[in-house]
Amino acid sequence: MFLALLTTVMSCSGRAKSHIQVMFDTTGLRNGDLLFRNGIGYESRVVTGLSSGKFSHIGIAYHDGKHWNVIHAVPGENEKDEPEYLKCEPIEGFYNRFRAKLGGSARVSCSDSIANIVAEQALQIVNRKVVFDNNYDINDTTKLYCTELVRLVYLAQDIDLCEDRWHRIPIINTKAHVIFPEDIWNSPLVIKKRIFDIKTTHLN
Repeated sequence: MFLALLTTVMSCSGRAKSHIQVMFDTTGLRNGDLLFRNGIGYESRVVTGLSSGKFSHIGIAYHDGKHWNVIHAVPGENEKDEPEYLKCEPIEGFYNRFRAKLGGSARVSCSDSIANIVAEQALQIVNRKVVFDNNYDINDTTKLYCTELVRLVYLAQDIDLCEDRWHRIPIINTKAHVIFPEDIWNSPLVIKKRIFDIKTTHLN
């Protein structure tokens, strides 16, 4: 089995450069696979606390012919003053240690052709410049949050990854039924689950 090493070299404010290492079998990935992470910020702690889960965020794997990318909806990671558009970014950016401390991957139980359609539809949504749904309104698909995006593109293929796993969270929106990443992780249709640490070493 070939284990790919995803790497990024970063430096900030004179701090030592960090060599970001995520040991991950990318040869086992396919378009449409689900990629999870647990972030390092306050919002991530709120999500994992409310859901009693391991993960605070989710995206969709997409290969552009050369590299693996992650399609996802996330607030606060775009350039300054730019709208919070959904994004398709390199997988090493998704698992950047300044954003994540734990990773996971899983596969939806469906054919390769359906999974590929799902990934392509997710990319089309990104290209339409859809923005993040700060109201967490599952009934408004003009804006999307991370699990809402995943649910939407799979539901279009008659695959319901959430079923009745919904949560009403008054502190977010009294009318919203929120889906957590853990709700999708726990779907009986989600298989081949893997969890991995995001490891960091320092370069001299």
